[in-house]
Amino acid sequence: MKVYINGSALLAPLTGIGQYVRQLVTALRKIEKENIYVYCGLKCDNSLQPNGTGYSSSSQRTIKLLKKYIPNFRGLRKIGEQISFNHHIKKEHGKALYHEPNFLPQNYDGPTVITVHDLSCFDYPETHPEDRVRQFNKELPGAIERADHILVVSEWTKSAVSRWFGVSDHRITITYLAADARFCQRSPEELGPELKKLKLVSGQYILCVGTLEPRKNLSILFSAYSKLPDHLRSRFPLVVAGMHGWHTDLLMKSAQQLLKKNELRLLGYVPDPLIPALYSGAAAFCYPSKYEGFGLPALEAMASGVPVITCNQTSLPEVVGDAGLMSHPDDVDGMHQNLLRVLDDRSFALKLGQLGLNRAQLFSWDRCAQETYQAYKHVISARGGLH
Repeated sequence: MKVYINGSALLAPLTGIGQYVRQLVTALRKIEKENIYVYCGLKCDNSLQPNGTGYSSSSQRTIKLLKKYIPNFRGLRKIGEQISFNHHIKKEHGKALYHEPNFLPQNYDGPTVITVHDLSCFDYPETHPEDRVRQFNKELPGAIERADHILVVSEWTKSAVSRWFGVSDHRITITYLAADARFCQRSPEELGPELKKLKLVSGQYILCVGTLEPRKNLSILFSAYSKLPDHLRSRFPLVVAGMHGWHTDLLMKSAQQLLKKNELRLLGYVPDPLIPALYSGAAAFCYPSKYEGFGLPALEAMASGVPVITCNQTSLPEVVGDAGLMSHPDDVDGMHQNLLRVLDDRSFALKLGQLGLNRAQLFSWDRCAQETYQAYKHVISARGGLH
């Protein structure tokens, strides 16, 4: 069974979908060594390594420059992806399975599987740019209808797909994600050299990871953190790692006082090799997102043995379970109290970190790959094989 997976998410600095592609492909190749192909542009890579993106940093820099200087880059990129798709897959004449890991597939008359990570463009359109909402409203219904099978990353996303598009259960498979094995507990001595590059000290900061955009709800976190006593804010600065997204003007306004006092540090995009140390060195991880299809950063923090504070909405309770502290996304006082409890009672924080470690072990990329591969086989069988 030949499987072609769109690897364009690996070209950009790795965010959630890029990590998903990298980890899934690595695990799939333990099952099917020869026939899992990742294509991007005119390149079809069959040697993606577990600790690499599969594509060079120079390719990533090229993409950033193109986005900056070419008008309508998104539209041009879509045309380029169609050309790439035609180059690699249409020549198979339906004899290969096509997996689109990033929602919207190319047109293909052969067996097609898509991954839907969340439906925030439909449930919370106000948290996305208008052009993205228009694109998803225009293209996703047809993509759902055309796909032989739909992979989702949580029970929450499955229910959203069923609610919005009336998809029957037999066409949907839940494939929970997992934390990379790189995310683990490490001693302050181990972390020192890596954290020094970020001007951080192990155990002496609160971490939040995510793109700076409305859906990540960072203004609520800033308000909750601001209510902490002076001695805690002085001892535990709030560190946010993530690229600037859209509509950040109000967010940056709410951050000004904390930035002036040097109680808030915005790291921007952190190179992938430094991310595990950044997690492992945190005194607490706070993830105030309003809406998540899965919430991988919370799981990565738990796998690092770091106590997790998050929200009780969408998929996050599925992932975190009883191994973290939760409050409503709009509850500033609730988030403040959870932060205070973890920072003020370090024995409780250690206990919560251990609960997170135990829960993180329930999630596995190998299991995700096995369930994905079974979905592939189901699709091929339903089509009567590849001819």
